[in-house]
Amino acid sequence: MADELSPHDIVQQSALQLWAAAQTDFDPFQVPPEEWGPTVPIKDADIAIDTHLDLATVREALTALDGHRLVVGRDAGNMSVESIIPDQPS
Repeated sequence: MADELSPHDIVQQSALQLWAAAQTDFDPFQVPPEEWGPTVPIKDADIAIDTHLDLATVREALTALDGHRLVVGRDAGNMSVESIIPDQPS
């Protein structure tokens, strides 16, 4: 079906929702990015649990989204979403 989401889309949506919910010091939808300050990262394993995708699929999607839609950190083979890259106004 044409309206089915790809694994990358699913991972991006999950990462955005989980990351936004984890930020307790600010609301990323109400505060401009330049005022965000330190952020709470989201682990790749948490995204895999949320999306019901296997960890390898999540990591592949995070790699593809890194620097484009998300800022991804890497540590000892694990990945985490450090921040999102907000949409730029047209």
